[in-house]
Amino acid sequence: MRFGGAWSRNFMGVARSLLRLFLCGLLSAIGLSLLAQDATYRLQVEDVIRIQVYDEPQIDAILPVGRDGNISAPFIGIIRAAGKTTSELEAELTVEYQRKLKLRDPKVAVTIQRFRTIRASVGGFVKRPGVFEVRPGDTLVTLLNMGGGPIEDRADLRRATFRRANSQELIPVDLYAMLILGDTSQNYVLEDGDELTVPEETKNRILVLGAVMAPGAYPYKEPMTLIDAISLARGEVRFRSMFSKIMVVRELPGRKGQYLRIHADLVKFVRNGDSKQNVTLLPGDLVYVPETKTPDFNQIASIASTLFYFDRFFRDNAFGLRLLP
Repeated sequence: MRFGGAWSRNFMGVARSLLRLFLCGLLSAIGLSLLAQDATYRLQVEDVIRIQVYDEPQIDAILPVGRDGNISAPFIGIIRAAGKTTSELEAELTVEYQRKLKLRDPKVAVTIQRFRTIRASVGGFVKRPGVFEVRPGDTLVTLLNMGGGPIEDRADLRRATFRRANSQELIPVDLYAMLILGDTSQNYVLEDGDELTVPEETKNRILVLGAVMAPGAYPYKEPMTLIDAISLARGEVRFRSMFSKIMVVRELPGRKGQYLRIHADLVKFVRNGDSKQNVTLLPGDLVYVPETKTPDFNQIASIASTLFYFDRFFRDNAFGLRLLP
């Protein structure tokens, strides 16, 4: 009985596995069939279709759509297929079979056997740049996922570009709005030869200087606050950092060399919940945590001069900053 019970359990396990495989295959087939019979899809060059007429077995052919967009329909000859839906092609074939073969009310069926191969590429700062085969209806997000997604802290999601095949026009694409904010207005449907490029982030940086554990330049991630910046710089230097006298230095838009000085007291934020002290940062901001009550601008310039973004913050001479109150 023990042997019989074990055999029964094994048999049932195998049966369940086979059933799962069958269902998966069935669902996949149904999905492809539904896609193929999408009434809005228009035939393209290199699609493969099948033409059948009910109760007319001699009319049964599998045909590729040629590079000229035409097919050679059985008993009819050359007819345009590219750019038409299967329903439109069925209607045209019905008329032709009535006219040429004198068939009465022929029931014509056109089905898609295989879609043409569509290739699109994604490059730049993604994890797996390259050329990928995509399906009709796939979009930019699909292509980006095929490329492994953007490289964190290095990809500039705001300034991606999209280029159609046989076009020199670069279409700006805001991947941040698409991926983070859910704006799908630029999630274009892919065509053969399309290219998506994700550039390197070179501008969206902040500087955290002064009495913090790891002063330096850090990627700006929207939205970003003063607490976020301090955390990136690994927090305070014990017994030295004066969080009640933090200063944020921000260049004024369109006024080169002029900077706004924003005072922040994170002690009030932590102790009293004063959210105004947790300043919302912008790309290019400089955060300075002093050791004394008076920020040392000579020290700021000395530290910043060793960093990549020295020129951005102190373009007009480090000691000639024009800070506005």
